[in-house]
Amino acid sequence: MAKKDVKDILTGSWIDDHKLLSEDEALNELATCEFGVKNLEYNKDNDDQLSAAKEIVKDLGGGYNAAIKYERAKIDFLLDHIQNIRIAKQ
Repeated sequence: MAKKDVKDILTGSWIDDHKLLSEDEALNELATCEFGVKNLEYNKDNDDQLSAAKEIVKDLGGGYNAAIKYERAKIDFLLDHIQNIRIAKQ
């Protein structure tokens, strides 16, 4: 993550409270944060309500995704066809 992004996400007070940590203190805080991320990811992956909502979105978006894929295939075909016509004219 870029430094700019970090400063946009973290509060100024959090940065001020942590910018003078010793290396050992920073390493301990880092371990705590890493554990927090793992815990949040586990909870997210095991959230039944979130999983059900993802399935609904997947079902609702399926038709759109198929139609988009079909239109993109047509675009690719037509671009290739136009390129072949231009090559043939040379």
